[in-house]
Amino acid sequence: MIWLVVALALTVIGLVTAGALGGRVRLDPLPEAVHTVPDTGLPEHPVPADLDRVRFDTALRGYDPFAVDTHLDAVRDATDATLVEVPAFEVVLRGYRMDQVDAVLAAVAPAVATAPAPSHEPLLTETGVAATGSNLSGRLEPALAEVRATGREGEQEASVTAKAGPTHTYRPPAALERVDLAVGAAYALVALWLLSRLFADPDGTYLSQGVQDQQAFEWYFGAAAHNLTTLSNPLFSTLQNFPVGVNLMANASVLGLSIPLAPITLLAGPHWTFVLIEWIGFWATALCWYALFVRRLHAHRAAAAVGGLLVGFSPAMVSHGNGHPNFLAQFLVPVIIDRLLDLQRPGRTRRQTIVAGVVLGLLVTWQLWMGEEVLLLASVGIAIVAAVAIAHRRLDLRTLLPGMLVGVATTLVLFAVPVWWQFAGPQSYAAMWQPVANNDLASLWGRATRTIGADPWASAALSMNRTEENAFFGIPLWFFAIGVTALLWRRPVVRAAAILVVLTTWLSLGTEVTLHGRPAPLPELWLLVEHLPLFDSLLPTRFTLIAVPGFAVLVVVALDTALRARTKPAYAARGLPPGTGLPLAVGLAVAVALAPLVPTRLWADPRPSVPAFFTSGDWREFVSDGSVLAVPPPDIVDLRAVDWQAAADWGFPLVEGYFMGPDGSGTGTGARGAVRRPFSLWLAEVARTGMPAQASPQQVAQFREDLSAWRVDAVVLPGRAEEPALRAAVTSVLGDPTQVRDVWVWDVREGGK
Repeated sequence: MIWLVVALALTVIGLVTAGALGGRVRLDPLPEAVHTVPDTGLPEHPVPADLDRVRFDTALRGYDPFAVDTHLDAVRDATDATLVEVPAFEVVLRGYRMDQVDAVLAAVAPAVATAPAPSHEPLLTETGVAATGSNLSGRLEPALAEVRATGREGEQEASVTAKAGPTHTYRPPAALERVDLAVGAAYALVALWLLSRLFADPDGTYLSQGVQDQQAFEWYFGAAAHNLTTLSNPLFSTLQNFPVGVNLMANASVLGLSIPLAPITLLAGPHWTFVLIEWIGFWATALCWYALFVRRLHAHRAAAAVGGLLVGFSPAMVSHGNGHPNFLAQFLVPVIIDRLLDLQRPGRTRRQTIVAGVVLGLLVTWQLWMGEEVLLLASVGIAIVAAVAIAHRRLDLRTLLPGMLVGVATTLVLFAVPVWWQFAGPQSYAAMWQPVANNDLASLWGRATRTIGADPWASAALSMNRTEENAFFGIPLWFFAIGVTALLWRRPVVRAAAILVVLTTWLSLGTEVTLHGRPAPLPELWLLVEHLPLFDSLLPTRFTLIAVPGFAVLVVVALDTALRARTKPAYAARGLPPGTGLPLAVGLAVAVALAPLVPTRLWADPRPSVPAFFTSGDWREFVSDGSVLAVPPPDIVDLRAVDWQAAADWGFPLVEGYFMGPDGSGTGTGARGAVRRPFSLWLAEVARTGMPAQASPQQVAQFREDLSAWRVDAVVLPGRAEEPALRAAVTSVLGDPTQVRDVWVWDVREGGK
């Protein structure tokens, strides 16, 4: 695909160049003086808001488009913005036609001069003195005269425009209404439908395409509930990897949700907590982004609703729904963005700034408790958008800084001890080895597994696994985004969203750009950040999670522009009647762009049944204050033993398990799973081969030493395909077992003393 695009581009460039040299393709000449005013598309009595619809032709020599766009944005916002100086218009190679720009400025200047100032904030001059509309008109007219005098001659390299321009503005958020409840209810139903197979029987099914991730998170929920009921350290648990334990802060334990929902875990079990958190993640993430689009973009609610759907139910979100509730719980990100923007609200007292900063710090702290990686990825996205906003004078760091510092201080106070525990507490680690985890170029325009009509095997070939299909935007969405960016590039929000999409998708390509698994000759942006603090522990593929809101913004802006077109005087001036087909055309384009992203329900398979030995309570006769060794011990591919714990109300700890902790080398390097002892490795090999093994006397001595180190009370072998080989192997070490209901048990309490 990429080579086809490159070949077509080179062909077009070659044909245009040859045509221009041969005179068959006519290039724009240098602009000459004109004697008629071109059609600007403005109504007879324009208002500043009409400038959003103005389009200029380009010429080989014309006004600098960026400076013109910036100035027109200022004129558009003149009724509720502070006015400051802006750069003069330069005449550049390939710029806007000067006569058209002059005509637009001449048409709009009187409208700005007579526009009333808003009641909540007067127009300000650059010195801070209140300015009236006539003052603005007086500042515009001399500069316009100079523009007309110089621009239409077309022979000077620079000219001057009006010295009115944008500054850092605060636009009050739009109020939410009752209709927003209906949108939230619709999102809730979509989330329920996605998870319907799991909701049908949470205790008897699990999301199998996440392998054992669901069981791992359910264990985190159970550990949090157990710590609360036993008044234990909430940051640590010995329910796995006994007696060494697990550092919950060094794992994706989602304590920000598992602790508040602990009553549900205790009453209904961790399976219900998992499905509820997944449902909340889908629903609340979509709803909160919808609210942000309405409040801060002032978008039409229909447009914002589509944007919320895209963020909340994108292929990446659905993919992580297979077993990563920590990545579904993104609903605080738009709330944090909303609070950051609110720090620019004018007229704040010092006390109000402190309160706003504390609220921001509390939100950030809560997000850290739910998922640190989500916050880190969100911070990267916020930084990119903020840089674009600052360049367009839409964000003032001096205004934001006091509240942000209070927020940082609040977070440090509340999260200092957990962070210390995470990196310096028991069973902590400094760095975790990560596999090669880049997005293949083909995945950027491919189809995800859980989308209608997708080829799951083709999707699998382009991703790490079913829970990491982080891109898969589809070709139509890319074309739509490119079109919106080209048509609405003048709008700073479009520029910010487009730059966000490009940079984050580029970062997601990792340290080696590949196309269908083969190296592609494109530079690796990831090499610039891979050695930065915290980035070394991130998976590049997940950076496309940041791009999803960027795509959503482009969709929302395009739909909002179309839906509001019928009420704009500029469109009436162009002869478009009420009920113009523009909203329908853009709506169809959005439908085509999003059709490849429509999700299918998450797949659920039956769980391995819990042995009656645990559900009946018979286990209590074999466990005193030690642990249970499942044969073989639980690991990354087999976590059925954590369901035994849940059925037994977490009454006993397990040997080994699936979690993240130190690898035992003493270097601070982390590993997935426990440091394996010889008995564990031996049992795993027997289970892998299905062949019986006879322990030697030396092995028997070593294995009994392992049991003592693990403080094992009971060794339990449930019914499974490898049962005969495993039973024979363990019998060669511990002697004959006792059959209790549906398991074989070796009571080793005396042998472990």
